Amino acid sequence: MTTPSCEACGGTGFEIVVKDGREYAQACACRSVPASGADPATACRIPPRYEHCTLATFEPGSPSLSGALEKAMAFCSGYPHLGDDEGLGLLFSGDNGVGKTHLAVAVLRELVATKGARGQFWDFHELIREIKSSYDPETKTTELMVLEPVVEADVLLLDDLGAWKMTDWMNDTLFYILNSRYMAKRPTLITTNYQDVTREEALAADPLRRREFLVERIGQRLRSRLMEMCLVVRLQGGDHRQARQQANQVALRRP
Repeated sequence: MTTPSCEACGGTGFEIVVKDGREYAQACACRSVPASGADPATACRIPPRYEHCTLATFEPGSPSLSGALEKAMAFCSGYPHLGDDEGLGLLFSGDNGVGKTHLAVAVLRELVATKGARGQFWDFHELIREIKSSYDPETKTTELMVLEPVVEADVLLLDDLGAWKMTDWMNDTLFYILNSRYMAKRPTLITTNYQDVTREEALAADPLRRREFLVERIGQRLRSRLMEMCLVVRLQGGDHRQARQQANQVALRRP
């Protein structure tokens, strides 16, 4: 919990510091540290590749990324949101490598570590495969039993939405998850590589570009529900993965 009167962070729990010409977020001294010492990554099913992802390690290399970081920190500071914003989540949208998953994981970790939230990380396609393989005629295990912890988690992170072609069954399953969480006012964090536009804007675009829009990947019904339950956070910047790969190649060529 943060102190509303803190002059350093303004009650957000984070300070923006400048190092080597770049802005970084760091935890403010006014924040209390949980005594349990439990690792949020293990509790939330966060893959090892993303265990390093925190708000403090996110590097905002552009004004868009700085704005996204500020929104993420404000979301964490205000959780749990009440009133009209109760149950509101975040939809991180942007190209490959800009830091969508990093920022979403950072929010999830922060809410678990400092607010005591129960969270789960799921790659969307992995979740669908898990549901498909779960049915056992002998034990009568059902899809709903598998989905129960996903629906009831305080905070759910669905990564890479829209990366796979949606079947009617996948569409219905996702709607069940999102609608159940929406009705229960439980926030959901979502990442997608696809740009969010209205159905009308998608239809007016060049047919070849339509595949780049989220509404074309998940349908109007799901897109409409997402707009009701999530604040869209658009990330624009360079591909961190490509830059890191190029730096590694240069290092390998050195004598």
